Amino acid sequence: MLLSIRDLFCFSHQHTIEKDSTLTTSNNAIRVRSVPDTAIAARLPTTRVVTRIQIRAFSPVPSPGSASTSSTCPSTCSSLLADSIVTVTATSVTSDCSSLTSGTLAKRETIPPQYNGTPHFPILQLDGTLRPPQLSFSGYGSFGGRFVPESIMRFLHELTSAFESAVSDPVFWTEYASFQHARNTPLQMARKLTDLAGGANIWLKREDLNEYGSHKARNIIGQLLLARRMGRAEIVTDCASAKHGNFTAIMCARLNLQCVVVMGADDAQAQQEDVLEMKMLGAKVLTTRTPSGMGTLRAAITEALRYSVCNHETAYYLMGGPIGPNPLPTLTRTFQALLGEEVAAQMHAAVGCQPNALVTAVGSGAGAVGLFRPFLHEPSIRLVGVESAGAAALTEGSVGVLQGARTLMLQNHDGQILDSHSISPDMNLSTVGPEVAHWKESGRVEISTATDADALDGFKTLQRHEGILAGLDSSHAVKRAMDLARELGPGKNLVLLVTGCDAIGMRGLDV
Repeated sequence: MLLSIRDLFCFSHQHTIEKDSTLTTSNNAIRVRSVPDTAIAARLPTTRVVTRIQIRAFSPVPSPGSASTSSTCPSTCSSLLADSIVTVTATSVTSDCSSLTSGTLAKRETIPPQYNGTPHFPILQLDGTLRPPQLSFSGYGSFGGRFVPESIMRFLHELTSAFESAVSDPVFWTEYASFQHARNTPLQMARKLTDLAGGANIWLKREDLNEYGSHKARNIIGQLLLARRMGRAEIVTDCASAKHGNFTAIMCARLNLQCVVVMGADDAQAQQEDVLEMKMLGAKVLTTRTPSGMGTLRAAITEALRYSVCNHETAYYLMGGPIGPNPLPTLTRTFQALLGEEVAAQMHAAVGCQPNALVTAVGSGAGAVGLFRPFLHEPSIRLVGVESAGAAALTEGSVGVLQGARTLMLQNHDGQILDSHSISPDMNLSTVGPEVAHWKESGRVEISTATDADALDGFKTLQRHEGILAGLDSSHAVKRAMDLARELGPGKNLVLLVTGCDAIGMRGLDV
């Protein structure tokens, strides 16, 4: 019976995969340097004594000549946040007049509520150990669920059990923290962008400085360690922007795991050099299309799911975003939430309070669940997501079931999935993660859209004013971030998530 079920779901497996022998290489890929070791982002312990923790963070200084700075909380912060102001010492000034602060963080008695609730992430203790998070599979409202064939239900149960065991084990988090890529990326004051907007201070969370510029590095590392813990030797992952596939391939090589990267045929053709690099790192690359002819992320996810169904006894499916059947979205958000925790700690180190708003592009929702989740229960903090106008599942979609979960998606009146379009491979998806759909339905997250032209303008803005070659996904959110900064006004703080540059041919870029 099991073989019959597997045959049923795998009957078209060979027909959807295309050969990629036509992929060639060039010498024009843009690469960024690896981030130096920095202190692990941590939430402050709840003891009521003054303690000191070594930190590294970006913070503003009054003038280029300052030798040290004492962070003070603006009047716009709540009194509770003001009670947790941090003092930073031993500041050195960089050439762009921002300061790279390396010193001690003095904790006061009162701490913000988001530092004292039920966490979904590890917490660094004073002795250097990590206290495991309290795990929760809730938070999806009427969305989410598990809509899958019976043949992989056993694997999903096994995955849930292994995940619960791993996140409650300090040894797992100690190994996780040992990887350089699980450390902080800088939070940088965008002075020129702030002056251009003429409003709130704009801070850039520099995920582009991760290896290969992937903002999903925390999730990739966590799930690969989980897969190895489960005894799975083969990793299969969907891929749109090649920076995700390349980082997965290089981590699989370091952990001695086999890597299978599934890409839409169109995305692979547009990123030929990076596809070749994945192969050089030992990854097996499969390309695919949907029946409608779209060779994009939607096709890659569908084929990766099919591959994992056919090989569920040996393969581990590393979902690229917070989508798919339970518990896959929970896995992603647990690891990705460390991104938002870094921002919380870095903002306290820089200005003494939390940001007034956070902005990120939304494709499947990996950036959103990472950046927003630690701030969900602070209603005064605005959470703003920006979709691609041609793939606006949150804005124009309706409720349905796709790729194993109930969520919002682009579909016609007959329930047929509509094709999407975006200049960014990561944004070109007809659906979105169930948790982000719940946030949109509940009104906690503000959603707007940006066209391809807006994304190109955002790319040029970051390039010309800040010297950053950003990903086309995060470029969608630049204009909205500047508009929101003007709306918030001077004295407030806004954080924009920046991802790494896509190595694809982009018509219209004047660089």
